[in-house]
Amino acid sequence: ARLARRAGADVVEIKARNVGAARAAGFSAVLSGIRPADLATMWLASTDADTLVAPDWLVRQVKLAHQGWDAVVGTVTVSDWSAHPPRVRELFTASYRPGPGPHPHVHGANLGMTAEAYLAAGGFRGLRTAEDHALVAALAAAGRRILRTSDVTVMTSARRQARAPHGFGHRLATLA
Repeated sequence: ARLARRAGADVVEIKARNVGAARAAGFSAVLSGIRPADLATMWLASTDADTLVAPDWLVRQVKLAHQGWDAVVGTVTVSDWSAHPPRVRELFTASYRPGPGPHPHVHGANLGMTAEAYLAAGGFRGLRTAEDHALVAALAAAGRRILRTSDVTVMTSARRQARAPHGFGHRLATLA
């Protein structure tokens, strides 16, 4: 939080130790000053502290929004596998394969949507894990247009400490 503030970011601190509650609090803070008329054109995006996004990450998502997509669900690559045995990288690569067209993956580290779609879906739920999956399912249930694309990719860590039960870090640990 201190580093983010020093870099000029607005920071929302919570003590819930819950990724769903944290994402919801951040989005709520952003939306608190927004006029209802702006909800259809405002783009919200989510990533993680251990994730690097490309300089044009938001621009690419917004371009897709201008094409009529209510939400963009991107993919991840891993920045450094050195903390894991080589077989973890091999197993992950074999099982992940986003390929062309829609993919089945959901990552809170690479997710964007219109504010209107986010609110229509009920927002992030206060879940300790899979808050991103729950939101994407709610977006689909609300009839929102969701693009699952490997053209919008972020680079995340091969985290060894899984803070979200059954999240990405847990997935890597199960491969080990």
